[in-house]
Amino acid sequence: MEGLGTTDEYDKKWRILLAVSIGALMVPINASITNVSLPQIAEFFMVNVATAEWVLTSYLIMFIGLVLFFARFGDFYGHERLFLGGLVGFVIASILCSLSPSIITLIIFRGLQGVTAAMILSVSMVIIEKSFPLRYLGKAMGIYSVAIAAGLAFGPAIGGIMNGLFGWRSIFLINIPIGILAFGICYFTLKRGESNKVKWDLPGTILQFTYLFLIIYALNLIENSNYAVAAVIGVLSAITFVIFVYTELKSKNPMIELKLFKNKVFSAFNACLHLNYICMYMMLFAVPFYLQKVLHLSSSISGMVLTASPIVMMLMATVSGSLSDRIGSRIPVFFGSVICIAAMLSMTQLTVSSSAIDVFWRLALLGLGTALFQAPANKTLMSTLSHKNAGMASGIIATVRDMGMVFAVCYAGLLINSAISPQLMLQNQLFSGAAVDLTTGIHRVVLFGAILSTLMALMSFTGVENKRKAISNYGGSFRHIRSIFEERTKKYLENILNGASK
Repeated sequence: MEGLGTTDEYDKKWRILLAVSIGALMVPINASITNVSLPQIAEFFMVNVATAEWVLTSYLIMFIGLVLFFARFGDFYGHERLFLGGLVGFVIASILCSLSPSIITLIIFRGLQGVTAAMILSVSMVIIEKSFPLRYLGKAMGIYSVAIAAGLAFGPAIGGIMNGLFGWRSIFLINIPIGILAFGICYFTLKRGESNKVKWDLPGTILQFTYLFLIIYALNLIENSNYAVAAVIGVLSAITFVIFVYTELKSKNPMIELKLFKNKVFSAFNACLHLNYICMYMMLFAVPFYLQKVLHLSSSISGMVLTASPIVMMLMATVSGSLSDRIGSRIPVFFGSVICIAAMLSMTQLTVSSSAIDVFWRLALLGLGTALFQAPANKTLMSTLSHKNAGMASGIIATVRDMGMVFAVCYAGLLINSAISPQLMLQNQLFSGAAVDLTTGIHRVVLFGAILSTLMALMSFTGVENKRKAISNYGGSFRHIRSIFEERTKKYLENILNGASK
């Protein structure tokens, strides 16, 4: 308990961590719960994949567009008050999603869910950061990562099972018991701080949301082969982004302190986290179509297969967090990126005759690499800047991370559509050449993921003076670990053989 105060203080800190983690759990669940049901939602409303994507994108883009605003708002209004308000709003929005009479209303209510998700996640990490000293922060972030991974893990499984039993509307109702439980624990655990006068950065908020929406809209137009309009929208998004940067640099109370990005380590690890979430969410978006349309698996089985990565992440997150407390963050981040490369490349071997097991173990390997990566990366990001910038840092991390999830949907959709026509994707199941085409699209997605993972590995050396020596040392550490594993395996086999001979 050294460094955590008295026994009562120790217990309180871990109760706070539990309360925040349970509350934050709903956000990743709802980022992944619709993935496995997306083919059924598209079929129910008779819309194409590009339109159905907005059920995912509206949730994420509202979250991203407002998370920095709420991070700033939480600094003044109180992180704990904002967190509790977000929990209540999330449950209400979930009920509205389950009652949606059309695809348009579903997209709108999912956007409302995204607003309340921004209220929750914008302040969750800073509440944890305020509660734990640096030497225990890695472990705390690891446990928090378990909650996020658990949401991503159980989201597809819950969505697949409930969709199979009760239909797609039921997948949103899981938030009611979780939300009530989270609110009950948080209400009696979190201490509400004093309210302060809010200084709004309304121009920055509007401009940030506008350029993000325009970027996503342009990518969606490209997916629909509307290249001329996409080019115009792309130019407008670039202009809006430039105006946003200029406005934030001149603002007395900016929504985002752009000067924080002068810290090379902070910038590099944010970029790494962004790329990692692109890789993970591309799989969660693209693989259900492959499993259901090419391998002809049910939505419930597909949901179980998709749990492979997040379950491994959930099991390994605390290990990687504790590891970063002992040896630092760079080595786990580097090796995690390398494992992600191997996992992505292994998925290029999937064919139209592959099995669910073939997909499962490859996703599990991706989960292992991501688990080694995320908790150490989060620790580095939260500890690189001063304590007074913790709220801003938490909002930036959440924004950059979840921008990866939004762009993942767009990138994966573009790469899949480059291999198979949207008309064929409307079919429930694909055979022969159409199945091969969709599989080719999946191969393009994972190759893109392997490239991004390579960039992650390279950027993990940012701030290291002698990068060649560091890479050599990492390689030596890996060979040493491998030699120990081989030696122990050899002794274990020898003992078995000796016992059998006796």
